[in-house]
Order: sequence, then structure tokens, then C-alpha cells
Amino acid sequence: MKSADEPLAWKRRKDFRPQEILAAARRLIEEEGTKATSMAKIAKLAGVSEATVYKYYESKQELVNQVLVDWATPFVERLTGELRHITDLRSQLTLIAARFMRSIEETPRFHRVFYQELRWEDYRGTALHRLNHVFAHTVVEAVQQARNEGKIRPDVDPVMIRDMMFGGLEHVAMRTSFIGRPLDIDAEARRYVDVLLSGILAESGEPRGPSETARLSALIDRMEAALAGNPAS
Repeated sequence: MKSADEPLAWKRRKDFRPQEILAAARRLIEEEGTKATSMAKIAKLAGVSEATVYKYYESKQELVNQVLVDWATPFVERLTGELRHITDLRSQLTLIAARFMRSIEETPRFHRVFYQELRWEDYRGTALHRLNHVFAHTVVEAVQQARNEGKIRPDVDPVMIRDMMFGGLEHVAMRTSFIGRPLDIDAEARRYVDVLLSGILAESGEPRGPSETARLSALIDRMEAALAGNPAS
């Protein structure tokens, strides 16, 4: 004989199915990566049929995107909230670098998925793309503000600094966090930002120097030399 509360229990179970499917997908992606994760595996782990998974998510791509949005949203919201209370460029960039590297250390599989596996044609314009833009733009905004205040040279390109910062940090992660090597994240973040800022800070009465290309080339050489203190073995 059925109890009176069984229909309500069934309804609660049905209402939580999307979250259960997302939790199963996240676990499989963390353990096996996206290529080894199938909708059938997700359905089995979530305790539902594969047809039920497709009822809520039209494709594996959509499901993986949602998993990554749920993973990245708290990170971006926390970072942008913290940055509102910081006005110094060095402190801003150091915080961004430290948070980025710590996130890689804590969830290396998701970072591999995002940076190495997600190259879908319809990525641009998605919620995940917009979220990543907000994160990456934190560097652009910080550099633009410092440039407007005369704290860095007026010829510095904020977008180029963004690319140099994240490109370099990903390289640091590839030789440390991605392969399980220990890393003093806070110290590395400070060291990295110090090297980066050494090439762009404004100096009173600074003479007209070499071309922008030459300056950037010299900056990259200095960064590579400084980072060589922890060479890959």
C-alpha cells in the first residue's frame, strides 16, 4: 500500500533531477575528462535513464557548458567582489594571479577541459564565454585604470598585458599544478606580477625609449629569465 507522502517524494526527486545530472556530470568530468564522459555514463551515475538526461540537456556540449558555468560562477563573483575594495594595481594583479593559480591547483581537470578541450564553434556568446570575458577583463580594467591615473606608461596596451599575464600563468601551471608539483602560489603570484610591472610602470621624467616592439621583447626576455628560477625537470 502506498503511503500518502509518496507522490510528494516523487515530485521532489523529479525537481532535483537537473542538479543530480549536473553533479554526476561534474564528477565524471573531474575523474575522466570530457572525452571519456558520455551521456550514458552520466545517466547511470545519476540514477536516471539516458532519455531523461536528454530531456533536460539537448547535448553533451550543453551539459558540459553548464557544469563549467556552475563551477566558474562562484570564482568570478568572489574575485570581482574582492577587487572592488582594492585600488592599487600591484595588489589587484597579484590577487588575480593568486586566485587563478589556486583555482588551477584545486580543479586542474576543469582548467584542462576549458583551455584545451573546449573549442566548439558555438562557444562565443554562451554563458560560459561571457563569464570568462568578465574574469579576463579584470586585468584589462585594472591596467586601464592605472594608465588613466598615470601610474603606468601611456603606451601600454591593457589587452596585451592581459594576454601576457594569463599566458604566462598557464605556463607556470603546466610545469607545476597540472603535473602535481608543489607551488607556493602566493609567492609565485607576487614574483610574477613584479616582473610584469617592471616593464610598464611609469617613471617621472622617463626619456623616450626604444620602440614598443623592442620594449615588449625585452620584457618577455626578463620574464623568462626570472621564471627560469623554477625550471621544469
